Amino acid sequence: MFHNFLHKILKIPVTMRVRYDRCGVKWPKITIVFLHGIAASSSAWKEVLPPLMKDEDLRKVRFIALDLIGFGKSEKPDWYGYDYASYRKTLTRTLKKLNVHTPLVICGHSMGCLLAVDYAANGDRIVDQLILISPPVIKNSEVGGMQDQIYSKLYGELRDHTDAKPVAVIAGVVNAMSSFEKRWLNTIAFRKTMDNIILNKDNYSTIANLKIPMEVVHGRLDPLVIGANLKKVAERNKHFHLTETFGGHDMVGAKAKKTDKVIKDTLLHLLLHSDL
Repeated sequence: MFHNFLHKILKIPVTMRVRYDRCGVKWPKITIVFLHGIAASSSAWKEVLPPLMKDEDLRKVRFIALDLIGFGKSEKPDWYGYDYASYRKTLTRTLKKLNVHTPLVICGHSMGCLLAVDYAANGDRIVDQLILISPPVIKNSEVGGMQDQIYSKLYGELRDHTDAKPVAVIAGVVNAMSSFEKRWLNTIAFRKTMDNIILNKDNYSTIANLKIPMEVVHGRLDPLVIGANLKKVAERNKHFHLTETFGGHDMVGAKAKKTDKVIKDTLLHLLLHSDL
């Protein structure tokens, strides 16, 4: 009761559960924060994070992986907004609680990419670099094509969790992925984040106009991401560097190794070419 009073009534933002918080030195030079996708948890990084945290070249980097509110072992309040504004406040408070004062890199997977982009554009902290793995960027109805309309419809039906055939197809595909946890389908968090984050009409324009460095990894066999949209953003935004690799939506096998390489190269570049 007191906990709800603090957060719901007094509007004090909740904080996310920390899965990993590791650094090889006492005083890190860079902090990288990992945000997972919808219907998942920080375990989505299970093939990506361990090699990076053990890498001696990256011992001056602080690695933090979080469970988003509504998923994993973080709180799942019914009253939470599960929208960009709510997650921005939560991330700011979490970073403050963790005493993150170094230059900041945010690495997102799937919906975590959209939260990372929004935070870089509108958050309280300066974000020095984004690393985006499988960002599900859908154009709005005014500028999007047939593929965007189909994806919006499928995601919308999955949100409603009906028995329609398209839902069964996409649910089966998603459920086969390592980062997806089917138990989150019937939750308020899933429905609201699908509406407020995944299907947000401003996602494409926000990422296309963002003026900070973005390293992006896309699996060519990914059924949940429109690769053509990512290529369009890369053509339009010089800060958006797209790397395509073999793989689907999840981060396993060859895609996990490619993701590790992109993350390591990015962090080493920041360490080498900044006044850290």
